[in-house]
Amino acid sequence: MAQKQLPIQIIGVPIFREADGLAMSSRNTRLSKEHRKAAPFIYKTLVEAKTYFGTKNVAETIAWVSKRFEEHPLLELEYYSISDAETLLPVAGDQTCKPHKKYRAFIAVYAGNIRLIDNMAMC
Repeated sequence: MAQKQLPIQIIGVPIFREADGLAMSSRNTRLSKEHRKAAPFIYKTLVEAKTYFGTKNVAETIAWVSKRFEEHPLLELEYYSISDAETLLPVAGDQTCKPHKKYRAFIAVYAGNIRLIDNMAMC
C-alpha cells in the first residue's frame, strides 16, 4: 500500500551573518585560523554571482562561480546551484533572470574538512 505524501511547508528565516558576511554556524568554530580568514569569500562570491546572474544565464553564472573557486587555494566548491525559490527545483542552464520569478542560489564549500553551506535570494 502506498503511503500518502504530506505537503512540505518551508518556513524561511533570516540568515544571521558574522560581520564579514560568513553565515553563522557552530561549524565556524572548527575552522582553522587560515580557513576562517578565507571563508567570507563564500558570501562575497554569492553577492557577486547575484549581480552576474542579472546579465547572464544560469549555466554561465554556475561556470563563473566554479572558476572563482578553482582559483581559490583554501576553499573547494562542492556545488553551486540556482533554483526556483518556490519549488526549490534547479533552473535550466539557459534560463535568465526574469523579473516575475524568484530565484535562490545554494552553495556548499569545503574549508579543509569542514563543510560550509549558504544560500541567497537572487534577482
